[in-house]
Amino acid sequence: MNANELRRRFLAFFQEREHLILESAPLVPRDDPSTLFNSAGMQPLQPFYRGLRQPPAPRLTSCQECLRTDDLEEVGRTDRHHTFFEMLGNFAPTGGYFKERAIPWAWEFVTDTEWGLGLPVDRLRVTVHPTDSEAREIWAQRTGVKAAWIHDNDDNWWGLELGPCGPDSEVWWDRGREYGCGQEDCAPDHCGRFLEFWNLVFPSFDKQPDGSLPPLPNGPGIDTGMGLERVASILQGGESNFDTDLFAPILAFVRENGEKRDKRSERIIADHLRAATFLVAEGVLPANEGRGYVLRRLIRRADLHARRLNLSRPLAEGVPAVVGVMADQYPLLARRQADVMAAVERESQAFGRTLERGLELFEKTAARHSEVIPGEEAFTLHDTFGIPLELTREMAEERGLHVDQPGFEAAMAAQRERSRKTIVSAWADLAALPASEFLGYQQLEGDAHLIQIRRAGAEVREAEEGDEVEVYLDQTPFYAESGGQIGDTGVIHGPDGEIDVEDTRRPYQGVIAHLGRVRIGRVAVGQQVRASVDASRRRQIMRHHSATHLLNKALEEILGQGGLQRGSWVGPDHTTFDFPLDRALTQAELDTLSRRVNEQVRAALPLTVRVLPYEQAIATGATHLFDEKYGDEVRVVCFGGWSCEFCGGTHSPTSADVGPFVVLSEGSIGQGLRRLDVAAGLAAEDLIARRLADATRLAQTLGVRPDQLPERVDALRGEVRQAERQAAKLRQELRDARIGGADGSGPAQRQARVPLVLERVDAEGIEDLRGYAERYLEAIGGSGVVGVANDANFVIKVSRNLAQDYDARRLVQLMGRGGGRPELAQGKLDRPLPDAFREVEAALR
Repeated sequence: MNANELRRRFLAFFQEREHLILESAPLVPRDDPSTLFNSAGMQPLQPFYRGLRQPPAPRLTSCQECLRTDDLEEVGRTDRHHTFFEMLGNFAPTGGYFKERAIPWAWEFVTDTEWGLGLPVDRLRVTVHPTDSEAREIWAQRTGVKAAWIHDNDDNWWGLELGPCGPDSEVWWDRGREYGCGQEDCAPDHCGRFLEFWNLVFPSFDKQPDGSLPPLPNGPGIDTGMGLERVASILQGGESNFDTDLFAPILAFVRENGEKRDKRSERIIADHLRAATFLVAEGVLPANEGRGYVLRRLIRRADLHARRLNLSRPLAEGVPAVVGVMADQYPLLARRQADVMAAVERESQAFGRTLERGLELFEKTAARHSEVIPGEEAFTLHDTFGIPLELTREMAEERGLHVDQPGFEAAMAAQRERSRKTIVSAWADLAALPASEFLGYQQLEGDAHLIQIRRAGAEVREAEEGDEVEVYLDQTPFYAESGGQIGDTGVIHGPDGEIDVEDTRRPYQGVIAHLGRVRIGRVAVGQQVRASVDASRRRQIMRHHSATHLLNKALEEILGQGGLQRGSWVGPDHTTFDFPLDRALTQAELDTLSRRVNEQVRAALPLTVRVLPYEQAIATGATHLFDEKYGDEVRVVCFGGWSCEFCGGTHSPTSADVGPFVVLSEGSIGQGLRRLDVAAGLAAEDLIARRLADATRLAQTLGVRPDQLPERVDALRGEVRQAERQAAKLRQELRDARIGGADGSGPAQRQARVPLVLERVDAEGIEDLRGYAERYLEAIGGSGVVGVANDANFVIKVSRNLAQDYDARRLVQLMGRGGGRPELAQGKLDRPLPDAFREVEAALR
């Protein structure tokens, strides 16, 4: 039974038993900012179990994509560990049924030959929690499992640190005595003989911070999880999860293109490439923190093992194998395949540049030592260049050396301690800063006491005219930069001087720093001052912040999905909004977006603000950022009943104050990530006035009315295109004349195994070089290798029939730096051109 059939059977089995089939939630959680990824089938359903939301049906079933990296180092070492995996499950969050049905259904699905898995009964075992006599009794009386095959296991208790928890019961597969300890009476969880593949969890309690276990609000429920990869290995007779149709095409790509064989490296590449493909497809991009860092680590670790196998093709070219296996279940992968390949390729190339420097340092390090590479130097390779200890150890062994591992671990521990002390020191310094009460939701100026002044990072008692200072007040109307909204500016008036506040920041929770310069006189700690925010600037910032909320809601309506916001920047002149999408918004969508937001502006939706406990705020369904860490209480900002978001920023009193809303631009800021730049209020009015004036001046210059500008511009563009075509024709004729030679005999060929032309040409750029390469290849009959260059750049073209044996990308390395495809590659020269041509000629003799 292949994996697609296994998924289908499971979901159909429970659909027949009145379960609603849920589509897999994305790896990136929609409404759980406390975690990076969905790591279990039940995780997206937690609000249902906790009574925070009503489930769409009493009984649910799904095949959920999951990602875990807590045991990343075990991937490849064992037969069962993965980063990305799929979890089949059936659920009853609100008491739709309990053990009396869940257990018999599980047994039926596992053993039924027509509708289920058809596994032989004598190779199945069951474990229960020692206190769960009810589950033991149901297994013994209502299924075909022998009483002697029902075992107690103290580990059969499921739950996170907080939230739903309860006893569970596991179904195990007997792999055979040859896989175990040899004992005749061996039981599950004792050795490798028995493989757990389905966990039936009976959530009954809601664990509290004090350790208490009150009952779940909706009563006990059912939450099961069956690992797809694990069950597939059982059904397909594989030694491991990797010996299944889920991995076969990916491993085939690795083995067919690797010069070496290493089971662990092959498995790591296959596993990590699957995970990376899903993450990029869902809009995650390599970065130095958060989800992006996890992705970066996965790609780089896979790339490192690809290098160990001397993989002849780029890692990115394995992505189609992943898509081929998984796209039937996850169509998004096929739509995003090109984007995924591009992201993996970019990250691999970036890692390659870092790794090359690290390998060069390793060679120098190895040359200095005859027996042992010191742990500190191995740690430098790891910490600075990302070369893991295992690779350093392997390279050292090849040279008859070994690595001082205790020294490496000591160096790592020392670095962690230094980091800890640095952080603690910084915290202690920040914690000493005085807190400020924020008044700025209600007022833009107010009286305060100046409680601390800092100059050049040091605390001082007073500051004089011209001094750059940080000022801290006991209360302030100044908003400190956070949540995308920039900090306020304004003036602090004292009895003896004034401070121009140029920015407001929040260095620590509850602390507000006013950054600026003493404009006149002097200021001193203890003085009573008057803090005044630049009111017109703040109001324009408020308009833009409110505009992003209206924009977010309108965009969700247009694209038909929630949880879009990935970041924003809110200033007085414009605001930006980042969201995931693998294409540009169409003009029709942009027009609809502007129209929808302006409709809500004219509707004068009133602003309402509520401060709620976090779980209550989540239950309202208000939009929030997934990566944001929220406190115990959350500020929920709504405009009418239309838009609600978690937000600590400042806003207009009604949507009418936002004024006209205009989209300035929409474009890509990364793979699968777009940015809208918009203006509202006075900024939009100024923009409209400027554009009308520009259009009038341009119309006058071109001698037409403003409404005739599009037609006139189109006509001019046509004239330009005609001129470009004529210029291209002249360049082509010039290339033909040069390539044909004075006697018409064609280009001179070099001595090589295949037809080879290497020429310096007077080309204007890469496009012109490509034209020369194409014409030279035609001139030698369409079969051969051509290299052309000007003073800086080069292009190598290989005919399709020869590309497998003479990959253009390999020839690039003989001339300089670059890349491309097997048939066409390009780059920049890093050596004299005659030397570069000699290298290529020598390689092809």
